[in-house]
Amino acid sequence: MNAVLKVLALCAGTWGCAAPAFAFTDPLDQPAMLSERAPGSPLYGLASDGRQRIVAVGPRGHILHSEDGGRHFTQSPLPLSSDLVAVYFASPALGWAVGHDGVILHSADGGQNWERQLDGRQIGDLAVRYYASLPGDSEALERAREYAQGLQKDGPVRPFLDVYFENEQEGWAVGAYNLILHTTDGGKRWVPWMERTENPDEYSLHAIRKIGGQIYIAGELGLLLRLDREQQRFIQLDSPYAGSFFGLTGRQGLLVVFGLRGNAYVSRDEGESWSKLDTGTSDSINAGNMLADGSFMLATNGGEVLVSNKGGDSIAKRLSSGRAPVYGVNMTSSGIVIIGPNGVRPLAQQ
Repeated sequence: MNAVLKVLALCAGTWGCAAPAFAFTDPLDQPAMLSERAPGSPLYGLASDGRQRIVAVGPRGHILHSEDGGRHFTQSPLPLSSDLVAVYFASPALGWAVGHDGVILHSADGGQNWERQLDGRQIGDLAVRYYASLPGDSEALERAREYAQGLQKDGPVRPFLDVYFENEQEGWAVGAYNLILHTTDGGKRWVPWMERTENPDEYSLHAIRKIGGQIYIAGELGLLLRLDREQQRFIQLDSPYAGSFFGLTGRQGLLVVFGLRGNAYVSRDEGESWSKLDTGTSDSINAGNMLADGSFMLATNGGEVLVSNKGGDSIAKRLSSGRAPVYGVNMTSSGIVIIGPNGVRPLAQQ
């Protein structure tokens, strides 16, 4: 008879016996539960190769992959059940997913299997050692050392919110309150970059992507950063909006940032100047992606997908998915796929 049954047996017929206490299991130690209903459960992050492969991530360590454009999905086994919020593939095989508890996961087989590269239990010690090894006492370094000590003290409480790899070796993971790590070896070793962002107020970093030839970060309270490759640091851009940005998309000659209350802005000079895009909505814009013809899609909290004209100057089409928020949108060979509170599904193009 196990311990729980023994307690229940002793309590039988005893009015004053308290219910047995069940031990809490940290999500970092609890494998994700496999479920046939996972494709219909909430999902937060989406990646596609533009053809048949789709990978989506969500709460409780859910990772789903499809090899047929989204008609069928398989849930991947995972050694943890932390909430996952973003996923990115640098090649058909190599991908990374990030989320709560400071988790960074890596797949080498197109999203079928995943391994833990890092989590919040290690980040604090990693950051303290790294900044202790750097010479100098500049204001930025002192601030980074204090930040690292806070990470070490607090443990795995700061989430990563996005991940991007410029190639199969070099990438960044960004997150809450200026949390940013960099790797040049595919994630075998992650290096803190907190002192390399022009973000003294430590606003959260919500999204990172390469648009054209530049790498940008969009964040809290209008924060926009661009990588200065020569200095190897992110420099702050003049922002057209004081509210939070949730993401960015674009192509050569077109940078689009979007966020709260339907706000979206377009730049054609790498973020030096901006023009406001008339989105026709006050719903927050959660995600965006490019289409092959040069137009882009924006996904809203009101269940719409907005499609621009080819020049990116205006919204040319509005597709409705119902009233549920859309957290991610991507194009496959089968059409547009969206994710949200009701899982992953195709979007009918009216």
